[in-house]
Amino acid sequence: MKTAVLILPGVLDISLGITLDVMNTANRLCLQAERPPLFEVTLAGTGRRRERSGSGLEVGPLARMVDLPAPDLVLLPGANRAQREALEEWLATRDVVKAMARVGHWLEGGAVVAASCVSTFALAQAGLLDRRVATTSWWLAPLFRERFPQVDLDMTRMVVSDGPISTAGAALAQADLMLALVAHHGSDELARSCARFLMLDHRVSQSQYAIASHLARQTPTLQRADRWLQTRLGEPVTLAMLADALHMTPRTLSRHFASAVGMSPIQYVQKLRVERATQLLETGHASLESVAAQVGYADPSMLRKLLRRERGVTARGVRARSRAAGSGDERPQNPG
Repeated sequence: MKTAVLILPGVLDISLGITLDVMNTANRLCLQAERPPLFEVTLAGTGRRRERSGSGLEVGPLARMVDLPAPDLVLLPGANRAQREALEEWLATRDVVKAMARVGHWLEGGAVVAASCVSTFALAQAGLLDRRVATTSWWLAPLFRERFPQVDLDMTRMVVSDGPISTAGAALAQADLMLALVAHHGSDELARSCARFLMLDHRVSQSQYAIASHLARQTPTLQRADRWLQTRLGEPVTLAMLADALHMTPRTLSRHFASAVGMSPIQYVQKLRVERATQLLETGHASLESVAAQVGYADPSMLRKLLRRERGVTARGVRARSRAAGSGDERPQNPG
């Protein structure tokens, strides 16, 4: 499969490294099984022979996109542009605009395209994600929704495929994206073997990594809501109470939360309570019943349900993982 890896300005070193490592591992495993390699890889850029990565390292030599035969697969690793201003400047650069025009041309010719992290913004800006379902880095979701309302943003999954385009979340979600591509174009067994050799965990959702208060910084209204809620997590909280505290109607408040962070006010409260409960479980010895009461749940079964939904673990699992991490027995979890 002819594969073009597009090296855009400020390419994220770890995202590029994961991309190449997974493909190299898949190819090596294919050769060991006496099968042809899955990927025929070319690093490409908009014209420069070499490009600077996000940490300042030189990446190259690069082929020119215009000189490449039409690839079967186009990969866009993430870029080191985590803040709004830097991201918007990056999207406006000539290199990014040129690259997306070429990607659109390849897409029309039948290529499959995959991007993660802020490179999903580049696809969306070029109109390539219009009326498609996609995902992006969890902390940039509010900005993505604001800029690209024509894209159906799904933040519940780590990797989203819609037709010939696949998107993934933050930098290390590139690993999940690559394994999904190996499974689709190779086989499930090949993807599982790659994951075992590279010690990559199976992750299906970004929700366990999202930090609610970071999302709240997106707008002044959410900041006020977050401050009010943080002091009342152990108390009964209703939509009407929160709306009244912010001098808004419940409907207006719900609309604001949906457009800014893609969740309802009550879902946001639940996320805050799960974060607080997780901290209490990790750092103390209180019973689950006591922890549940401290975050506003008289019935601990509700907290159990939310821990499984939001974090994919039980209360016992949270504590076991915390103890293992403290003793150095567990490999650190990737930050999504």
